[in-house]
Amino acid sequence: MLANNFKKSLLAVNVGLVLSAGISGVAVAAENNQVKEDVEVIEVRGIRRSLEAALNTKRFANAVVDSVSAEDIGKFPDKNIAESLQRVAGVSINRGFVGEGSEVSIRGVDPTLTQVQLNGQFVASTGWFSQAANRRSFNMDLMPSEMIAGLEVYKSPVASIDEGGVGGTVVMRTRKPLELDANTFFGSVEANQNSLADETGFGATGLASWKNDSETFGVLVMASQLEQIGRARKSENYWEEGWSASGIAGFDQDRERTALDVTFQYAPSDELELGAHFLRTELDAFNTNQNFLTINGTSYVNGSGRYTLLDAGAGDVEGNRRYLKGTVTEAGWLAQDTNTRNAVMKSNVVDFTASYMGENYKLSGAIGKTWADGGNGGNANGLWGQPVDGTNGITVDIDMDLANSMVMVPNGVSLTDTSWQANQGASLSKVELEDEETYAQIDLDLDVDWGAISQFEAGIKVRNHEFTAEAYAPTFKDGAIAALGTIADFADGNLTDFNEVVTGGTPTSYTKLNGRKYWNYLNSNVQSWDFQEKDWNTVEEKVLALYAQGNFSGDSYRGNIGVRYVQTDTESQAYNGLFTGKDVFKGDYSDWLPSFNLALDLQEDVILRMSAAKVMTRAGYSQLAGGYSGLPDTVPASGRLQASRGNPAIEPFRATQMDIGLEWYYDGNSLVSFALFNKDVASFITTIKVDENLTTVPVPGNYEVSIPDQGRGGKIEGAEFQWQTNFGNGFGALFNYTYVDATGQTDDGKDIQLPGSSRNAFNLTGYYESDMFTARLAYTSRDEFFAEGTALGNGNDSFDSQSFLDASFTWHATENFDVSLEGVNLTNEITYQRFGGGLNTLRVVTDNGSRYSLKASYRF
Repeated sequence: MLANNFKKSLLAVNVGLVLSAGISGVAVAAENNQVKEDVEVIEVRGIRRSLEAALNTKRFANAVVDSVSAEDIGKFPDKNIAESLQRVAGVSINRGFVGEGSEVSIRGVDPTLTQVQLNGQFVASTGWFSQAANRRSFNMDLMPSEMIAGLEVYKSPVASIDEGGVGGTVVMRTRKPLELDANTFFGSVEANQNSLADETGFGATGLASWKNDSETFGVLVMASQLEQIGRARKSENYWEEGWSASGIAGFDQDRERTALDVTFQYAPSDELELGAHFLRTELDAFNTNQNFLTINGTSYVNGSGRYTLLDAGAGDVEGNRRYLKGTVTEAGWLAQDTNTRNAVMKSNVVDFTASYMGENYKLSGAIGKTWADGGNGGNANGLWGQPVDGTNGITVDIDMDLANSMVMVPNGVSLTDTSWQANQGASLSKVELEDEETYAQIDLDLDVDWGAISQFEAGIKVRNHEFTAEAYAPTFKDGAIAALGTIADFADGNLTDFNEVVTGGTPTSYTKLNGRKYWNYLNSNVQSWDFQEKDWNTVEEKVLALYAQGNFSGDSYRGNIGVRYVQTDTESQAYNGLFTGKDVFKGDYSDWLPSFNLALDLQEDVILRMSAAKVMTRAGYSQLAGGYSGLPDTVPASGRLQASRGNPAIEPFRATQMDIGLEWYYDGNSLVSFALFNKDVASFITTIKVDENLTTVPVPGNYEVSIPDQGRGGKIEGAEFQWQTNFGNGFGALFNYTYVDATGQTDDGKDIQLPGSSRNAFNLTGYYESDMFTARLAYTSRDEFFAEGTALGNGNDSFDSQSFLDASFTWHATENFDVSLEGVNLTNEITYQRFGGGLNTLRVVTDNGSRYSLKASYRF
């Protein structure tokens, strides 16, 4: 039997085995997973107990770790995993198109540098928005929260955990049948609504877990289906960009997610355990985005006040100005730009594990594959309207220089009148994405007597990863596009609810497109799909990782010291932009990643925690892809030739990090902690623009090409404060605050604020729990930050400060039957996104509405 690492490990095991409530026990799983004792399993069924279990996970971990746990099966704290993570100190989130949490930033680091794993392994996933970069970030929309037993947030690495998280690593844990009661069954039904929609989404979840009488074999099956109603109402300003436009945008996405999770466990003896896990999740993310645009092109705008120059090199002359306020009178368009995407994304995991426990060692292994496919499913674009040419009476009053709103007032027409909204152009394009990884690893945990080091861990892991992006364009049947008339042929009432995002007499409703009908029309008239060589690229990585780690402990201390060595070989293929064939780009790099974690028990209830490590994150797939994208087929109206390409030789993000913290557990369920942290970023990836002469592309000429570039580095420094307590009589509270100063320097020496970082962020949660009721109120706030927006355009935008109020209420009707009501964004927070440079004008105002869900669940 393997020795315990420190005197309280038995308590850690007790806490760590609470899988019926979703606590995987980081102190056990990451550090002491060799311990196997006949101990009592603590069953956590309430919010107070789940918070106590999460607190103990933090207390007895050898690394800097925070966690989030389910109160019980199907009772994850939030419907969205990212929104649960934002309650953790040092964690902020970015919100996607419909206002739900989509990306996780840890301690002010860009969310693309956060690693997300499932049971310790990478999960393949893709996205649907073809104008966004292809990243390594896990698409959290794909994971049902009901299937997650718990989350662990590693802010300091250990050598035995996969590399890849400069910001940190999030580990999602699922349940196992041998750790649940025999014949455990759970079922739930729910309904959800958005305040901006009349529709209702429905869902259901079921779990069945069985194990034999000898508890040597078990099977768990969980299935989930959920429709979610997503809405966004926006005003958008591109007046500072080359194409010069502004619009009133409506985004509707009714998503349907289905998922199946199956786990087998076989433990024929105390020494041997075998496992198999299969997960499949599919998200039908059909969506339509409509934007009633004033498109000015390069025309003169009659106006006053601030302005941008049409051509920065042409000088400040009247005809070269584009005013932010005035009246558009000629050479533009007033038209709806509609985009409908039949996006479907699928992710799969097949994982086999085995472990054997010897007298003083544990040998374990895993082999598996994860694969995903997605893309936009075919983007059906339409332009519906009339030119602003000075002869048809159409002009548009604009004001793009307001602090918190926009003015776009068309004159001479009504936006709900379909008769003048004639089709001015239609197109269809399809992007397909594939992501795949196979892996195998072997790990050895060995009891040793090397002074303070009582356990030695070592392992080897190989991974083969491939990401592919390709595109197709259609050849339409003769006359199909010419036969399109006005939008009336595809109208479906009116889009409304723009009151919060525009002002000054701007219309707050306009003709709604039946996106599915329009998508079906274009696709039914496709004669053939043509492969687009210029948009094809693939990135393949072969990764070898080795690690060695020593775990040490004494009467008043514990920790680990280790090193991970990683060799990465990269091969990228793409058409070279000259259309003479494929180019193959190869690169390789290696990293030594040492790590050290120390916890000192200053007193029985006071812990001083320190850590230091080197970390790295590989570049995103779009950054590595060697081909060109965005090459025009005709000369743009602005005359500017622009494109972008990847850089297969780009090196990863690298950083050295340190932190020190003090934790006081002043009673069994209360904590006060304070921590200082520092990340010295040796290299990060930014974007620069270079001039390239492309001669054999569809439009030859001198291009301004955006490419990834290695920045000089930067620093991220900050502090965290946490407080958690139970007041008694069922009341309790959690509070955390994070301060971050994150600055970087580009290759030309320019200082920049690093993306994803808010100077100040805090979370406050209060709860009440009794035998009959549970209630929770959660408030989250963060300062302004830079991030890639959900609108068109390149570069990072500045987002204003944001605050969100969520609440949940559960009635425990019986011991096994619950009814719960949850509200998200109850104050209907409006978000503001601004240009990160230039005149810093307001770019996007977004109203995502409030979300509500009603759920009934039964467990037996």
